[in-house]
Amino acid sequence: MAKVTKTKKKGSKGITLIRKSNDLIEARYKFDVWEMRFFLSVLAQIRREDDDFKVYRVWYKDIVKTFGLKTHQSYDMLREGAKKLMNKSFYVQYEDKGKPRETQYHILRKLDYSTQSKEGGREDQQEYIDLTIEQEMKPFLLQLQKSFTTYELRNVTKLGAYPMRFYELLKQYEVIGNRLLKFEELKRMFELEKEYPRFPNFFQKIIQPAVRDINKFTDLEITEVEKVKEGSKISSVRFYFRHKNQEELEILRGERPAVIQPSLFDDTPPQYSDPTKPQILLETEPDRLFSLFYSRVVENMGVTPLVFADLVKQYNEEQISQAVRVTNRAKINGMIKTNMSGYFVQALKQGYTDQKEEADKKKVKEDKAKKDNQRQDALRVLEDEKEMMLKDRIRELVSENPKLTEQAIVFLQNNTYTKPMIEVIAKNLKRALTIEDYRQEVQLRDWVIKTIVEQNKEAFADILADFEEKVARLGGSPF
Repeated sequence: MAKVTKTKKKGSKGITLIRKSNDLIEARYKFDVWEMRFFLSVLAQIRREDDDFKVYRVWYKDIVKTFGLKTHQSYDMLREGAKKLMNKSFYVQYEDKGKPRETQYHILRKLDYSTQSKEGGREDQQEYIDLTIEQEMKPFLLQLQKSFTTYELRNVTKLGAYPMRFYELLKQYEVIGNRLLKFEELKRMFELEKEYPRFPNFFQKIIQPAVRDINKFTDLEITEVEKVKEGSKISSVRFYFRHKNQEELEILRGERPAVIQPSLFDDTPPQYSDPTKPQILLETEPDRLFSLFYSRVVENMGVTPLVFADLVKQYNEEQISQAVRVTNRAKINGMIKTNMSGYFVQALKQGYTDQKEEADKKKVKEDKAKKDNQRQDALRVLEDEKEMMLKDRIRELVSENPKLTEQAIVFLQNNTYTKPMIEVIAKNLKRALTIEDYRQEVQLRDWVIKTIVEQNKEAFADILADFEEKVARLGGSPF
């Protein structure tokens, strides 16, 4: 029987490290959460000095502890995850004479597991799975010397499958602090080509939850997500991110209590939060802006806290956000050689812009004008529908009470606003107006309709209420 390795902590101070080649991180594959947990638990047992794979044992009790699971979550789920992983592959892409190709790598060669069905409990804690990794996986996991990424296992234990993929992709570029990822390439890597054909759905369902969870649970903070267009379509996403400082990591891991920051503009001393009591903080707008942009401006660009605290009193969120975007792009394009902080301050004070900024503003303006036009067209359609329904209702009422039209005409003939106009029309016709004139003349007909509606509001209440509701949904106002 092959020797089974014992799980050992790797690195210093009991830290467990995960090492993967970058080719494996960028490979095409799709894991669910249990497949991911099982695979990470295997990688946690591979040591840097290993030159060959061994038989690895994954204990259910270790899975529960490492990933903070409830003990009633059955060994059955771990076993099913392992069995599914047995049938999974990594697909590594490469080019041959300019043509794209893929190599398929099977992950596991053999599994050994209990076949007894359980529903959780103490017995589960003693269950385990033994496995052997395919030899062809060695270049991606063993004796890694270049083009690989290392991170601490504890940074990803609370992540789902897609946030975990994003975390690894960003961790590769941690020294740079930003990474551009193509939309189509992400869908290929995640095997989501058919599920999210449009970027807005992918952004809402995959990217936004990943950003939230990475910021909440890991040692990285994504400070900005920039949507990059080619023509009129979003083709890529650029992530700006940073490594959290030691204090933030200690708070994240429960090693020190969170500090309630005082206002930047008063002398209130800092207080440590009491988790048993609700905290009520009155935040000023400068406080909010300082907190919102602190990582991007102070930590990433090197602007001193005192300088930035003064700037947030003078400029609004959109002005600061524009200065951040323009400065980041200037850095990427090689326009800033050393003093990024000075460039940002001037960009904010002078209102620096660039080609992309102006293009985005133009697009926003065009989109707004287009939406306004569409809204006005929709309102006109609603207005026409309302007029038709009012006329139909008037016909019903007049057929029951013919005097309604006469009463409306008498009102118009005596109204201080409409009387002079009616007299001008009669003078031009050189005769008194008849009921037929009120039907044929557009202006007169509209006056009669409005007067009948006004004098019999209850009879038209349902039509008017329905119209107002539809107008409200369009976000517009009736003519």
